[in-house]
Formats: sequence, structure tokens, C-alpha cells
Amino acid sequence: MAGTNKKKKFIFSKPAIILRNTQLPDNIGMSARSMVNYGFKDLRIVKPKVKWPNKKADSASAGAFDIINKNTKIYSNIEDSFKGIDIIFATSVRNRDLENIVLSPREAVKIAKYKYKNNKIGFLFGPEKAGLNNEDLSEANYIIQIPTNPSFGSLNIAMAVNIICYEWYLLENDSLTDEKLIYNVADKKKIYLFKKFLISTLYKTKFLKDRLTDKKLEINVKNIFSKKILTNKEILILYGIIKNLKKYKK
Repeated sequence: MAGTNKKKKFIFSKPAIILRNTQLPDNIGMSARSMVNYGFKDLRIVKPKVKWPNKKADSASAGAFDIINKNTKIYSNIEDSFKGIDIIFATSVRNRDLENIVLSPREAVKIAKYKYKNNKIGFLFGPEKAGLNNEDLSEANYIIQIPTNPSFGSLNIAMAVNIICYEWYLLENDSLTDEKLIYNVADKKKIYLFKKFLISTLYKTKFLKDRLTDKKLEINVKNIFSKKILTNKEILILYGIIKNLKKYKK
């Protein structure tokens, strides 16, 4: 707890940190510690590999869970962890077979803070061994790649969380001003439900035929809508178009 001054008021930011299938409790704890260091409190843990609550995670947090415990939630699936979130930034060290917009941490934070000032932001991190898969990344609006040594790109998840939180903290406390664009953005839950409806419709209309052989195409279709920033109005228009097309049969 070196450097802690409990007499000073804690300052917290709104973005959520989402940890997907984290394997080591120490990494959860150290991620929580970085969050509190830089003013984050909304921690969402999806299907951790350890029982929760966890003493090792608590110990590694150096007291951070004493502060954010009420704001830490466990989820059984990734969809539920997106509740209330409008824009998702997912971290990935690999160049996956997707055409998402790829940003550096600094670029991502600037876009999040200035373009989506009034929207709820989520930063998604994958498990230690393999990171996020294509299906996870297809849910993201943007992908963040943290620059590392080309020959050794393995980055500890807690370090990755620390970098994102640090970049946010720097910009939060900077006097930079930018044009702030405000969108009536559809939240991630609405996007998820729309994609679910779309995929179901594509199977019913035989555009997609087999859930095993067409899985990659299904992911690519979903990714088209994940990487776009859709408004609530646009989602309603898309629903209307698809429902109207379903009325017409050969």
C-alpha cells in the first residue's frame, strides 16, 4: 500500500474493465490494483478459472478490492458483461482474420474520450494463454494492439490493463481539448440482440445452412455490424428492412 493516502478523495472514471476467462487469480488482483491506481472501479470478470471471491486475487490487489469490491461483478457469459456498455475496445496481440479498426492504446483512449464522451466504454481483455478469439473480437467496435517487441509479443494481462488505464488517466488529467462528437449510439446489448436476430434469420432463409461449416462466415457477418458505430435509429431501420424482406418468398 506504499504511496496510498486515504485522506485524499478517490477519483474514479466510468469505463469498465472486462476480464474474459482469466486463469490466474494474481492477474485479477493486479489488474484491480492498476484500475484503482488510475481511477477505475467498474471491474467485470467473465467465467474466471478460479473460485470467487479469491484470497490470492485479494492479496495481489494490495487493498484495491477493499475499494472496488461493490463494483466488481462476475458473469457467466460475455454477453451479460456488456450490459449498459455502448462501445467495446478489445485488446489483441495477434492480427486476426478480421477487418476491425486497429488502434494503439493512446489512439483508442483519445477516440473513447472525445468521440464517445457521453457513452459507456468497455475495455475487453482475453485469457492469458491465447487471448481473445475471433468470436470475441467480432463483438468489438475497435481492436487495440499494444506495441511490443516483434519477436516477443507476450504481454501479461495485468500489464495490458495497466497500460490502458494509465493512458486513460493521462488524458483524463490533461488540458487537451478536442471537438466532442455526440452520437445516439445503440448499446452493446442492442447490437448483440440484433446480430442474434440477423443470424437466426439467415439460417431460416438458408443463406447460412450449417452451424459448423458456416461458423466462420457467421462470425464475419456479425463483425460487419460490430465494427460499425450504429445508432438506435439505424438498428430499428435494419430490423424493419430484414423483417420486411422475410415476407417475400421465391
